[in-house]
Amino acid sequence: MSLVEELLRDPIFAKCNYVALSRMLPYIEERSYAGGETLFRTNTPADGLFLLVSGVVRLKNPDGTVSPIIMTRFGEECGTDFDSYFFDAVAETPVKLLYVPRRTVHDLIAAHADLKTEFELSLMRCLSGRKLKTQSVHETKIEAEKEKEKDGNILDLIGWLLTIILPLVVLTTGQYTHLEPGINLFLAIFSATVVMWVFSLVDDYIPGLFAVTAILISGLVPANIVLVGFTSDSFLMAMSILGLGSVIVTSGLSYRGMLLLLYYLPNSRFWHNFGIAMVGLFLTPLIPSINGRLALVTPFCADMVQNLRFTPQRQAATQLVVSAFAGISLLSAIFISSKSVNFAVFGLLPAQAQDQFQGFKWVVAASVFALVLLLAHVVITILMFRSREVAQLDKTRVAEQLKLLGNMKQREWAATLGIVVFIMGMMTASYHQVPATWVGMAILFSLLMFGSLRKKELTEKVDWPFLLYLSGLTGIVSAFNYLGIDHKLATALPSLGVHMRDSFEIFVLILFGVISVVRLIVPISVTIVTLATLLMPLAEIYGVSPWVVGFIILILGEIWFLPYQCSYYLQLQSANRFNPLYQEKTFLYYNALMNIFRLVAIFASIPFWKAFGLL
Repeated sequence: MSLVEELLRDPIFAKCNYVALSRMLPYIEERSYAGGETLFRTNTPADGLFLLVSGVVRLKNPDGTVSPIIMTRFGEECGTDFDSYFFDAVAETPVKLLYVPRRTVHDLIAAHADLKTEFELSLMRCLSGRKLKTQSVHETKIEAEKEKEKDGNILDLIGWLLTIILPLVVLTTGQYTHLEPGINLFLAIFSATVVMWVFSLVDDYIPGLFAVTAILISGLVPANIVLVGFTSDSFLMAMSILGLGSVIVTSGLSYRGMLLLLYYLPNSRFWHNFGIAMVGLFLTPLIPSINGRLALVTPFCADMVQNLRFTPQRQAATQLVVSAFAGISLLSAIFISSKSVNFAVFGLLPAQAQDQFQGFKWVVAASVFALVLLLAHVVITILMFRSREVAQLDKTRVAEQLKLLGNMKQREWAATLGIVVFIMGMMTASYHQVPATWVGMAILFSLLMFGSLRKKELTEKVDWPFLLYLSGLTGIVSAFNYLGIDHKLATALPSLGVHMRDSFEIFVLILFGVISVVRLIVPISVTIVTLATLLMPLAEIYGVSPWVVGFIILILGEIWFLPYQCSYYLQLQSANRFNPLYQEKTFLYYNALMNIFRLVAIFASIPFWKAFGLL
């Protein structure tokens, strides 16, 4: 009898869908014990569930009585909130067992919430009414969270005090700064918003909504200006991509794709990291949203960590997450179509430069930067993640998993068709003149109309808080420009044009310093759009290529050191919070090094730009 057949003999596992069971298979171990050997003892950690294949096992209570085994299953404690076994399990004869680790059981429960009740009932039947005194894991977690809350209360108090005091300071000092009353009021609202972001006082989307609401109530700008984020192309594009991503994940297509990748790629850490990075790089010019690309790749990455049997939050798992993140974000400035803000920078180029940098010319001009940055990524990851952890991939088991999934289902075909239509729509946009946003919305509508994306999935799987965050941010930028604050900032940076013309390297260093400080409080898109609006016309005046200046702003604008500075990292962090995969400290260290190498790559590109006639 095969492993799958043994598993399906158990009535609890027989209720599960095959995708969930397939994900369990790599973790199931086949174990053998000699007669008289103890499998586990009372009050030891309940680290796994056992399914008896052959032989006899006795469950002995501390008082010497024997409890029955339900079906062929025992060790149900690991499927409940209890963290230790209630019995001694002793092999009466030589036995063969299937062992399912506790984490795997909990992953299965996450996909089938009713299984927890099944395990609890099965355990109670074994206990036969004996009183339970063991402290539950749930209770332990609550106590830990209470301790954490105590540590965070002081910072929260400081943050809330600043949220109240800072706007008052801005308002009362307005008469000395000679700013218009409207701008002063906007800065007061903006200061409160930034403090809430910096101290993480509330969920990230709430400060943006606060700013939009306060601007609306105060009447600083017309409603159609501050609410433009809810009708913007970036909002509609992100919503359609997140909807398509939900179908890709829930249909099991991403999981099937991951299994195929594992099956056909050479079985080594290098090729696994290369494969997932290439998936991200392939999506970069096709999907104009890093958040959208991340939404597609994150579940793929989680499945790979599980199937390669990497220990979560160790070096190998962290490297895989780093490779996935680098794949979707590292070259986002290399292609015009990879970010919506790239189109904004392109739109700020003079008409002649727009003709020059359409299509492949942009990629060629950015090629040296891309090569240096990719080389730096490879070297840094090799040096940082030199652990001996190897992928424990059994390709026979992968083949068995693929067999269990069977042929592609209707929803998988729908997701595949959605991807193909989206890619073809993007690649042929110059011929049919249909914007990518409309193509994305048409795909989303089709998925909803034909039932491929269900109402519950649309509600629960699409990241609506992120969409609200994106809309709030867009509204703030729009109000920022409407009030003319961008021009006010231009007058504060008068010497940059001189350095831009006479010493471009010093100009880059100054820009790096300015952006590093500005990015502490200003979001990525605001920084890029504002500085590009100010400096690209200045570059033309001083005889420097506006494209070079705009490209450098795109690169440096992406620099971030703290999580709150980067919306798409927050998206990854949020996913990691519920299903920990990587070690955040190591990830942030890698990111800091890559920020330095972004600057190095810019300097390495300067001779090429000079030879190319751009400087």
